[in-house]
Amino acid sequence: MYINFFHDKKVPAKRKVFLLLLFISLWSILSVLKASAATIPAADHELLQQAYSQEETLRYEISWLGVKAGELSIHLVPIKAEQEQFSIRVTARSAGLLKVFYPVVDNFETIVTGLARLPTSYSIDQHEGRRRNKKITTYDQQEGIILYTRNNETTETYKVSGPTYNEFSSFMIMRALPLVVGKKLMVPTFADQKRHEVIVQIEKKENIQSLFGNIQAIRVRPQLPFKGLYQKTGAPVIWLSDDQARIPLQIKAKIVIGSLTAKLVAYQGWKKVPPPKPTRLNDNDA
Repeated sequence: MYINFFHDKKVPAKRKVFLLLLFISLWSILSVLKASAATIPAADHELLQQAYSQEETLRYEISWLGVKAGELSIHLVPIKAEQEQFSIRVTARSAGLLKVFYPVVDNFETIVTGLARLPTSYSIDQHEGRRRNKKITTYDQQEGIILYTRNNETTETYKVSGPTYNEFSSFMIMRALPLVVGKKLMVPTFADQKRHEVIVQIEKKENIQSLFGNIQAIRVRPQLPFKGLYQKTGAPVIWLSDDQARIPLQIKAKIVIGSLTAKLVAYQGWKKVPPPKPTRLNDNDA
């Protein structure tokens, strides 16, 4: 759909440029999240209770070549504690100059359940310019069946070989997995109508400048076996705080033109964060 749009001679050239930058900025970051899954091996119980068990809000600023291009917020909400059921609500927005030329507000919600935090449903509500799309995906993890419906059209059925995450559930479960420097993990992630086994390399620990000051972080690099909407020129890099919270601090990804950075700029949730204290979100911002 987007490829045909960019080849449409009736669309002004300037608008095509801004749209291209916007899609690269927002969707490349989302593609990083798709691939940042770790294997379905058992999560560390202590980490699961610390880093993935309570209400939490994370807000990221996305920049392209040093210019603000978008915003990404993640809100984790417990639903049924006895069933280990949670809602992962994500909003992606265009920002800065791109917002003026092509406003985008995309909302995603994934429901996960159990100690493995596997998805049972995934809904998308996209507002991009004058376009609006609604998509619903349901997962039968035991039978390996995934149902996908777009805009109330015919439901498509996919058969997968085992349990699988989607982009956001894989990103969240990674925080509760045993990350050993020098080791690799394998995580099943459903993307582009296929179940992919994504290799994640745990590279090293290093200090980075973050919302919480200069702190030690774990650097991981997922290898992407799929292209997504745009060809990427290298594996993305993700930094997680090296503590029991495992807060995702920063994501970087190289693309055909320059690179993208998603940096955590506001946080609310886990109380035992490293000093200095993080910027708190107002109730109206959550």
